[in-house]
Amino acid sequence: MRITLKVIGKELFNMLDGNKEELHGVCPKLSAQHDHFEWEIVDLVSLRPEHLLNFPDQPSALLIDAQEPAYVQKIQLLEKKELTFIKNPPFLPIVMSPIVLIFRSTDALAEAPDFPDFVADWVCAPVSMSDLGRRTISALRRKNILKTKLHFGSLTLIPDVRLLSFQSKVIHLTPSECALAELFLNQMGTVILIKDLIALFKSSGKSTEGSNIRVTIFQLRLKLEMLTKSQYTLASVYKQGYVLRPKNRPSKTNGSVVQDNLYQGSSHLEQHQY
Repeated sequence: MRITLKVIGKELFNMLDGNKEELHGVCPKLSAQHDHFEWEIVDLVSLRPEHLLNFPDQPSALLIDAQEPAYVQKIQLLEKKELTFIKNPPFLPIVMSPIVLIFRSTDALAEAPDFPDFVADWVCAPVSMSDLGRRTISALRRKNILKTKLHFGSLTLIPDVRLLSFQSKVIHLTPSECALAELFLNQMGTVILIKDLIALFKSSGKSTEGSNIRVTIFQLRLKLEMLTKSQYTLASVYKQGYVLRPKNRPSKTNGSVVQDNLYQGSSHLEQHQY
């Protein structure tokens, strides 16, 4: 995913652009959830209303040289117009970009007046690009612009909005289904024991009755097979638990062959001993 840093202030741009390679070192540390970030730094010669906007597929942040108070004042005026524009029409999938103030010294920060509400964060020179990158990503996530994605081959889970995607198709999951999907995806090909499933449901305040767990797994399996056209499934392992795997690839676990269960309705839910 590409993140654009829109910079107001020529000196600030020159400083950040000269050290932009350091941002690439941020990516692995921030990719614990398998996100991959690319960075682009853009010099905004003049501040226009559209620079304040942020589209979901084009995450960006606005970096302002705090040494120039006129920039902040102009943003305050533009913000009122853009907030009206965003609300009318309300169906446009756009939000305000997070705004980060860059101070040239701690003394300048100490002398600065209270920040307007639209300021998401601030940093002081000398600027650590790693710190700036982390702060930018955090600001984007706080505004729900940048959502964590868990990638597992061709399957992608977005926990924040409970979406599971495969290639170009997407399905919506219930909270229980999403928690299960994250557990199975993180351990694809490994049998998740029944006791671990009970612990997951208990920790989330859900009923740990065997029937509730079986129904949730059944529903997740149906959605998964519909989404992937049966390329992936949740298979049961007799008296042990369940495993997420490619449907047409038989596997053995502890000497037990994993068998696919065919369902015609809820009355065909497998009976495990809980």
